[in-house]
Amino acid sequence: MITLYNVPVSSYGSKIRIILDHKQLDWTEIPPPDGYGSGAYKAIIPAGTVPAIDHDGFRLADSEAIAEYLDTVFPTPPMRPDAPQAAASAREISRFHDTRIEPLVRSYFSQVTPANRDAALIAANAALLQTRLDDLAAIAAPAPLMTGDNLAIADCGFVASFTIIALLQDILDLPVTLPPAIATYRESLLAHPDVAGEYARYRAVLDEWAATKLNA
Repeated sequence: MITLYNVPVSSYGSKIRIILDHKQLDWTEIPPPDGYGSGAYKAIIPAGTVPAIDHDGFRLADSEAIAEYLDTVFPTPPMRPDAPQAAASAREISRFHDTRIEPLVRSYFSQVTPANRDAALIAANAALLQTRLDDLAAIAAPAPLMTGDNLAIADCGFVASFTIIALLQDILDLPVTLPPAIATYRESLLAHPDVAGEYARYRAVLDEWAATKLNA
């Protein structure tokens, strides 16, 4: 049994949920006791971050470490290419998302509350996000997904990020446009049968979260 420590709005947690479902694993999800970063949670997961897992007593934090562990221990269906160069390229895309795109997208969370909005920050971050999306289009060649027809670890983080970007475009009129190849990839990814359910769940959670911020 795998226990996933997570909070509903976590984009990295969404990534792990997709992998767990895609591999049809036996898992359950619970919130960190007393919240992530708490002493009670750090007694279980010393990093104090989410997501984290407990797999029969083996505890692990960091979404990429968790993803690679799950794909190693439960190799069916495989979520990394076999060929070394293809595997390295897929990991490059995954890390580009996790270190260059997701943190920038998440930085807008504070701007959802109307009283906190900083027009200069929103514009500057939008320009940087557009650059990074354009860079992604130069790095990746989805066909139709990041490593071909099959869902890969490299795909899973983008589900939440695309959802957040769409929300920000609605709420903040965010001046960001997905490059054509990435827009086509987004449609293919969100339509994947092992992604569609998590996409719907995450969008509902995000909408509920945004509603509380808009009314704050």
